[in-house]
Amino acid sequence: MAAEAAFFIKPEAITVTPTSTTQGSGSHKITDLWLYVNGKFQGAYPTGNLMPIITKNENVKINILAGIKNNGISDTRISWPFYDLINIDTLVESGKTINRSITFKYNPNTKFEWMENFDGSGFTLVKSIGTVSGNGNSDANWSISPTSEAFEGKSAVIDMSGMFTGAIAQVESAATHTLPLANANVYLEINYKCNERFEVGVISGSTTKSTVFVTPSENWNKIYIHLADALNREPNSTAQKIYFKMVKNGDIPNQKMYLDNIKVVYL
Repeated sequence: MAAEAAFFIKPEAITVTPTSTTQGSGSHKITDLWLYVNGKFQGAYPTGNLMPIITKNENVKINILAGIKNNGISDTRISWPFYDLINIDTLVESGKTINRSITFKYNPNTKFEWMENFDGSGFTLVKSIGTVSGNGNSDANWSISPTSEAFEGKSAVIDMSGMFTGAIAQVESAATHTLPLANANVYLEINYKCNERFEVGVISGSTTKSTVFVTPSENWNKIYIHLADALNREPNSTAQKIYFKMVKNGDIPNQKMYLDNIKVVYL
């Protein structure tokens, strides 16, 4: 049986373009492109791979969605609902390969509850006081990193060099945020680098609820963290803070954590 007529899309540059300053940075970590042809799911293709479009030599409607690693885990890849899908309606000769840059924009229904890029004069991130899982105040504060170590513009750094083993560094959102319960689409986006793992979670009153431990990354990385499970864990409340916590490992003398482009988003 002869193969059905198809052409190919070869993704080139993949970008995210915010449509206003209220959406923050366009940094992303899109790992896959989810392809639908005439409304039918055809597959999820790693970025850079050829995407075959079966056409039967007829006009086709193509939808492309961004795919990410949920909580940074390779085995839990999902399509990212906060970026709008790309629509293409075309007729291309069978056998052709089309090189195309892919640009995503944020879904217009996305709500940006908290954003901090550390480039302004005032900041919405503070040292935790009395909320460190029953351990009292954080032993370390944060500061603005040298420009040479920043991701974009300015970045935050927590430096635990010289601190005692078991010391705690925790920072949190300065204000409580009203986040929806019973809603699966509540996420935190961050750019980060670190040489020891750190914990991310939510604070409800005086209760900290861990969400994920972020593994060390020598270079700047991006992660999308699912907050909904922690938000709905007892005791739950619509008034929440987000925290970042690192514990001093005595085997790492120059232990540091960098953060940038914090975003809490929901649909």
